[in-house]
Amino acid sequence: MPRRPIRLPPEAYREGHCFSVTIDTYYRKRIFEQATAANVGLRCLRDAARRYSARVYAYCFMPDHVHLVAQIPPGTDFARFVNYLKQSSGLALREVLGTRESIWQPRFYDHALRSDEGLVAACEYVLNNPVRAGLVAAARDYPYSGSFEWPDVFEQMNTTEPKGTELHSEAVCPRPRFTEDT
Repeated sequence: MPRRPIRLPPEAYREGHCFSVTIDTYYRKRIFEQATAANVGLRCLRDAARRYSARVYAYCFMPDHVHLVAQIPPGTDFARFVNYLKQSSGLALREVLGTRESIWQPRFYDHALRSDEGLVAACEYVLNNPVRAGLVAAARDYPYSGSFEWPDVFEQMNTTEPKGTELHSEAVCPRPRFTEDT
């Protein structure tokens, strides 16, 4: 039986979908335990989001990986956004950490959110990652997670969807179109 490809068709990354992404550090090295490294990673994420007009609904810099829930406008390649983030943060982190070693694993894991999955559930999953890992008792206590779209996301979690958004509308998170064989 042929193996299923790990990536969607290239055009799926240019259709404006919402994606949940996990990017692992090289050999799961725990570089984001250092506040300086986490802050550099966050600065690079803000830069990448500006450059690609990305809506970052949730992010979390765990000690050895990063989670994102994000969306870019149709016509812009989501994979390029992630690769730019990895490249720019890799250069900055190598400088700050004083190393020549790779920062990121070559690949990243992505999941296109389908309209029935719920953007809020994906964001809560990402933001609660430090709680599940035993790093903090409450998600709001973790200093390296948040949302660029919803500044008060932690006050809104587990109660209602963040105000001022229509999170499940096709206009915000269009349903991915897959090829016939998937």
